Amino acid sequence: MSVFILIPLLPLLAAVTIALCGRRLGEASHRVAIPGVVLSFGLSVAAFIGVLRNGPRTIPLYRLLESGSLVVDLSLFIDQLTVLLLVLVTGVSAVVHVYSSRYMIGDPRYSRFFAVIALFTFAMVTLVMSNNLLMTYMCWEVMGICSYLLISHWAERKAACLAATKAFLVNAVADVGLALGMYLTFFTFGTLDIQQILARSGDISGQTVNLLSWAGLGLPVQTSTLIVLLLFTGALGKSAQVPLHVWLPFAMEAPTPVSALIHAATMVNAGPFLLVRFSPLLVLSPVAMTVIAVIGATTALFAALVSLTQTDIKKLLAYSTISQIGFMIMTCGVGAFVAAVFHLLAHGFLKGFLFLSTGNALRSTSAHGSHEAGADHGSPPLRNWSATVGALIFACIPPFILFASPYERVWTVSEFPAARYTFWTIALITIFFTAMYLFRGINSLFQPGPPVWESRAARSFIQPQLFSSSHVLAVAVGAGVSVALLVALWSGFVGFLAPAVGRPAATLPTVGQPAWFSVWLVVPLFAAVAGWGFALMLHTRSGVSALGQSVLAKRMYVFLLNKLYFDEIYDGCVVQPTLRFARWLWQRVDVLTVDRAVVGIATVSVHFAQWLWRVFDLRVIGWVVDGSATSSVRFAQWLWRVIDVRVIGQTVDGSASSSIRFAQWLWRVIDVRGIERTVDGSATFSVRLAQWLWRVIDVRGTQETVERLGSLADGAGHVLEEIEPRTLQHHLGIVVCGLGLAIGLLYWLVL
Repeated sequence: MSVFILIPLLPLLAAVTIALCGRRLGEASHRVAIPGVVLSFGLSVAAFIGVLRNGPRTIPLYRLLESGSLVVDLSLFIDQLTVLLLVLVTGVSAVVHVYSSRYMIGDPRYSRFFAVIALFTFAMVTLVMSNNLLMTYMCWEVMGICSYLLISHWAERKAACLAATKAFLVNAVADVGLALGMYLTFFTFGTLDIQQILARSGDISGQTVNLLSWAGLGLPVQTSTLIVLLLFTGALGKSAQVPLHVWLPFAMEAPTPVSALIHAATMVNAGPFLLVRFSPLLVLSPVAMTVIAVIGATTALFAALVSLTQTDIKKLLAYSTISQIGFMIMTCGVGAFVAAVFHLLAHGFLKGFLFLSTGNALRSTSAHGSHEAGADHGSPPLRNWSATVGALIFACIPPFILFASPYERVWTVSEFPAARYTFWTIALITIFFTAMYLFRGINSLFQPGPPVWESRAARSFIQPQLFSSSHVLAVAVGAGVSVALLVALWSGFVGFLAPAVGRPAATLPTVGQPAWFSVWLVVPLFAAVAGWGFALMLHTRSGVSALGQSVLAKRMYVFLLNKLYFDEIYDGCVVQPTLRFARWLWQRVDVLTVDRAVVGIATVSVHFAQWLWRVFDLRVIGWVVDGSATSSVRFAQWLWRVIDVRVIGQTVDGSASSSIRFAQWLWRVIDVRGIERTVDGSATFSVRLAQWLWRVIDVRGTQETVERLGSLADGAGHVLEEIEPRTLQHHLGIVVCGLGLAIGLLYWLVL
């Protein structure tokens, strides 16, 4: 088992440990979460070095499910795209954990907060490393649940609860499309293994599916197009793209570390990552790429415009995030997947820094004054040129990188000239407005206002500054060197990431002339400088023309201030109709129909039971019982007459008569005739024997015998007198032995 399995396992173990021992740990919970995430970041860097040296690798885990043709083997896949996202996710998450250990001090749910953000980090890391679409979907849903818990962390605030519910519902609707895409992918490829799907993506080129086959109609759609659009539906929710962007600005109700984690390293980056991961499948469908590019461009332009009118600094950053993610989605739509990843990494680190810096600034100013964007406290003149120059540097960095050679041709990969012009136009407009809201946000947040507070502590308060006049030159030089270094490393970055993404119809550009000689770079930089200059003009109010005071401008401002009324449209067209429909279902269907039906069924059941009792029980069952009783009695009488009287009685009587007759026959034949004859013969023989004995023995020897016997009798009398006691004992012994023999003989005869 590879040691890289600890990258997602360490945050998970931290989350479980804090969840089980949170009460005991208390405000020491960060001591469990921070080491886990920091070690995960270290292993992510080691994984990056390992992939750089040895290439991608797969880490098998175990077989989760095997049912027929469905085999789900959970495994982790580490390639070039994975390690780049791992460094971003774990790096920003580690910084957020450290920042939260001080920011959340005194919070009653301190341990719960760290358990949830550790679990959130685990879900995003596992999503990035997943090699199975089912595992990806599971992590996708865990992220949704964690975002709900984090946004509603301060549950005592109703706004936080409503924002969490909104985020959960919007993402749940989008996740339905992701689930359908997962099902269609399995039915198409017969597997959920992502690498097998990507390797066999070319096999479904030209394959179609009929969407209206159930209705008997024909609507063939390319299978690759339908799969990509369904997967992109899930990305719409997580990455807050139009029209499912409405949840992200309200997510600002969460603590600032949560905003940094959601906006910079996780959640919103899941959409671009998913598109880049399935880029080999995406390039097979020009229709899907066009849809993705249009939605991304629309989102980038819309959010940039709305961010100009926001008065809350965190919502300004939220809409800037939506705009930049839309920019990434648009680059995926035009096939510039490497550019999208590069932009994602740069935006993630920068936005994490901005959110955490904003959190410090807001916490510092919350007790002293307003921290709304654009709150100049009635002082229009610009007094801090260092912040203005810093805004110019920030505004010029993105176009300098994203439009520099050899990156320039990614904007011309589309086969249609109209599409190229459209994407270029939207990109330039987005850069223009990005420069404007960067200027506005930086100057509003880091420029000190006038001393309008009365207390001594308030007068001694110094607003934090991102750029001071003493080091603005150093910041500019450092930014220039960083940009030059990034441009120099661009070719290496392209070569490193290219094996992990799909190839668009046009090949990726090669290294050409230096960036500073690129004609394509001049126009984007000019757009950035123009946006910065226009924002400067509006901020100083020295060059505002009558156009800014026109009715049209005011209406446009109100229109953008209300976010193009997306929330109101959803509330009027979706939320309220759904609630009214639910009430109608409750009143008309549930109460009037279902309840009445239940009551009616119960009443009918009671009446039916009574009818059964009257008709069936009394009439039928009673008749049956009575009939059965009568039949039983009659049957018993028949048994008595026929069986008992006639059969058994006659048999017994016949047997008795026969026995009597047999006994009488035995008496007549055996007893009377045989026995009497035997007795008479025996008596006659005895008489004759006695007469013979008397004549022979008695007459002749009787007298002598008598005399002898007399003498012997006298002697015997004396002897008997002597042995009488012993003779009595002898007789008693003989009697006892005889009785014993008689009893034994009796038992022997009986047995």
